[in-house]
Amino acid sequence: MAEKYDVQYVASGRDLLREPKPSSARDVLLFANPDFGLVSAPILAKAEDPPDEAASIRGSERGAIDDWSFGSLKGTQTERDELIKKFAGWGWTSTDFTAKDATKEALLKIHLPYILHLATHGFFAKEDSTATQTDPQALLNDRQSVTKSKFFKNPMHRSGLALAGAQTTIEAWKRDEVPPVENDGILTAEDVSTLDLHGTWLVTLSACDTGSGQARAGEGVMGLRRGFIQAGAQNLLMTLWPISDEVTVQIMSDFYDAAHNSGNAPEALAEVQRNWLLKLRTEKGLAQAVNLAGPFIMSSQGKP
Repeated sequence: MAEKYDVQYVASGRDLLREPKPSSARDVLLFANPDFGLVSAPILAKAEDPPDEAASIRGSERGAIDDWSFGSLKGTQTERDELIKKFAGWGWTSTDFTAKDATKEALLKIHLPYILHLATHGFFAKEDSTATQTDPQALLNDRQSVTKSKFFKNPMHRSGLALAGAQTTIEAWKRDEVPPVENDGILTAEDVSTLDLHGTWLVTLSACDTGSGQARAGEGVMGLRRGFIQAGAQNLLMTLWPISDEVTVQIMSDFYDAAHNSGNAPEALAEVQRNWLLKLRTEKGLAQAVNLAGPFIMSSQGKP
């Protein structure tokens, strides 16, 4: 379908009525290749009454926290290097956060970048079908600790991105210990919704499963897409399944070229994705073409 039609997504009909006003400044913030093993602060305490947690990381469904693992992403460093050169050539100001600097604390302090590029692991945890309803106040407090069943109860905590220190947090959770929540490396959809992105033209999530979310009665789709739109981003590029480091670097480079030339992010993605689908179908066959170039989607609000 992508070879014939341009597809643009919205989280709800309300998004079509919004009129975001992108910043006139051409500043770009990049987060890439986080140091997942970073120890940024001492563990606070043992968890006395931890919440239920679990996740599926990089497209694989896993049922217990013991299976969580955020491995190094050297390809995202290559992606960062390529984009930094590109932005400099356009005269754009870029600031990058890599390795130990790619922290949750740093991200939560950002203010109205024109483009925010996040190249890291994404996660989406399915809800435990056997879990019982929990009172709202308990849901607000559930990230302070970890339980034996280890499933997220709050839908706004079940999807997110891993930043510096995320693996250290996971290891602490396994020991029923509690890292400081403000910089634990686990950026949830709830955290995302508090970002200051009103005026941000584009957010790129160069990670897998970032378009996933779960619908609950009265709550809509709870996921990173909803969080970034609530934060104010006009266009959000995300993925629906695991992506290839090598091909993604090339696709991202082509996408930014097209977006810079046209000023229209959804149109740019449609053009680049169409070209890559045709190229990969010829070289690797239809299945591989869809797998490598098909996961990217654009969610927008207002006019392109």
